[in-house]
Amino acid sequence: MTRLLDALDAAGSESGPATSRSAVATNRRVAELLPELDWSSARLVDVGAGRGYFLGLLARGLSGLGLSPAAHLSACDLFPADFEVQGLRCAQAGDNGSAPFPDQAFDAVVSIEVIEHLENSFQFLRELYRLAKPGATVIVTTPNTLHLQSRLRTLVFGFPTLFDPLPLAESDPRFTSGHILPISPYFLCLAAYRAGFTEIELFTDRRKTGAALVGLLLAPLLLLGSLYHRLRLTQRHPQKWAQNKSWLKAQDGLDLLLGRTAILRARRPL
Repeated sequence: MTRLLDALDAAGSESGPATSRSAVATNRRVAELLPELDWSSARLVDVGAGRGYFLGLLARGLSGLGLSPAAHLSACDLFPADFEVQGLRCAQAGDNGSAPFPDQAFDAVVSIEVIEHLENSFQFLRELYRLAKPGATVIVTTPNTLHLQSRLRTLVFGFPTLFDPLPLAESDPRFTSGHILPISPYFLCLAAYRAGFTEIELFTDRRKTGAALVGLLLAPLLLLGSLYHRLRLTQRHPQKWAQNKSWLKAQDGLDLLLGRTAILRARRPL
């Protein structure tokens, strides 16, 4: 991916669909987490592509390498008319996150800030698994409900950051009013595992200042709670701890305690 990222930097990132600072950080981080791909033949799909900011980034990078983006990049979305990347087509996705592409068609599959808009996150991971070739990487992002600022908001208001009571008469799933199902980093990993993925890892995009301030205030409590939880699992349920420890350690790590976005990276086994 290094060559593509270098080409992307050379092309610049100001053109294409505009987006927020947070979304820019998330999209850039997803690009960094993609594996090295042979772009002479590789194909990538963005499921829930929105206006196309992420594919716009990759398209500029591929153009900088002298490659045709349309030969390597695919998109689908519930509202394909909103897609703005010239030269790329966005197909119609289903209400449940289903994608109109054949099985095992892609070397990489990404879905950025989509899963929280869907009713069944476990089924959605199975759909992404279906699209991935054996050995392909899948990356899914969602608001991190367990960063410290979000935990405090849940304690005070009963809702994590970016989730609130919803209008019952109507809802537009393109915006935060369509956030219907918060999923924590651990259960995102579990959904990927149940779908059949391996090499499941957690990352984040950028650390939030507000979460860091909360962390300074609650550091002793957080440390004691983490130690107690780990001790309880290792003593009472050692097998459960052994099976889950990599995900639990990542969830309790500094990145996800402070990071705005939970980013899952997994691989479909060969």
